[in-house]
Amino acid sequence: MAQPASAAPASASNPGWRLRWAPQASRDGLSAFEHVEDDRAGSHPEFAPHIYPENNNYRFTMHLGDRDTSTDRQRQEVRGMRANGRTLNMLYGEAWRFTYSMFIPDTLKATTTFSHVMQMKEPGTGTGPIVVMSLRRYGAVPKMELKVFDTDTLVGAVDLAPLQNHWIDIDFQIGIADAPDGWVRWIVRDGPATVIDTMTTGVDTWLGDRVRPKWGIYRSVRDTSGSLQDTYMLITNLRAYQWTEFPDRPLSIRYEAERATVEHGSVESGFDGPAPTTYVNPDDAAGSGVEWTVFAPFAGPAVLNVWYANATPIVRPMDITVNGVPVATGLAFDRTPAWSDWETRTLIVPLRAGLNTVRATSTTANGGPNLDSLEVQLPATVS
Repeated sequence: MAQPASAAPASASNPGWRLRWAPQASRDGLSAFEHVEDDRAGSHPEFAPHIYPENNNYRFTMHLGDRDTSTDRQRQEVRGMRANGRTLNMLYGEAWRFTYSMFIPDTLKATTTFSHVMQMKEPGTGTGPIVVMSLRRYGAVPKMELKVFDTDTLVGAVDLAPLQNHWIDIDFQIGIADAPDGWVRWIVRDGPATVIDTMTTGVDTWLGDRVRPKWGIYRSVRDTSGSLQDTYMLITNLRAYQWTEFPDRPLSIRYEAERATVEHGSVESGFDGPAPTTYVNPDDAAGSGVEWTVFAPFAGPAVLNVWYANATPIVRPMDITVNGVPVATGLAFDRTPAWSDWETRTLIVPLRAGLNTVRATSTTANGGPNLDSLEVQLPATVS
């Protein structure tokens, strides 16, 4: 995969960095993200919320007593990107660039274990990171570093102390591919000074079915340096760009499950995080499921995001067909942390111009997961 020039301009006929996402905390609030992982274990409800807009910044507050669902760690993070209520997909073969400003107080310290402040991840519970930006101690020296996680490849590291207690600027770029075609570039600026500008090529930056960004504080409580304390972090001016010749985002339409054809299931009410939602609960039987009718203005490959929840330890596989043709057999819908914590399985499938049917059918006696909606993105990629 070729690496684009960092500041290359885009025109109607030439590829370049095209703005795809520009949330404002004061306007969009937390709806700019797919999900908010705010004290999801309920360990510290008297101090909720821990993640919220503060003026035009996103604030992440961490208390020493906060615990995640795995009690050896703490997590206050947001994940994914939404624009106008639709998911932005980061897919294989694409290049993306994220710029933002962050404020790291001196109470947010580097640790001897992991303290992540940004991640690129595969969606799903228990999935591994792809790239992490972390605060880590190198002996007695606190650093901020960027690594490709699976191979523990260090992209770069800078001294943390000079960057604390004031705003700094991050420019992170990723070419999404299997090794040796994946690459990342990391730029840290402190005012007019460039602290680091480094690129690593030949790495694996692809896991699963799409890539999703995360921001916030995610750290182990097993630090041995005594660095953990109550703290916070601020992020503002988030921007996401895609390297492409197309000026507009791809068309994305959301089809609710409860408005589709339900086979052996019930329509129920619940929550998407704190917000109310309606979904389909397929019966615990093989053959239960949902069939959507979706419209494509033109023929070609499309991205399907199947939004589901499964707060059980049982994997609930489903067969996915498009216009009666199998596109995924026994697609696994694994566990989610809660029934209100919706996740995706993502497929790229061919659609014909006009009306198409997309069907999800349970394959075992356990039935399928709760189904919230189907997002359809056309075209599948605009790189």
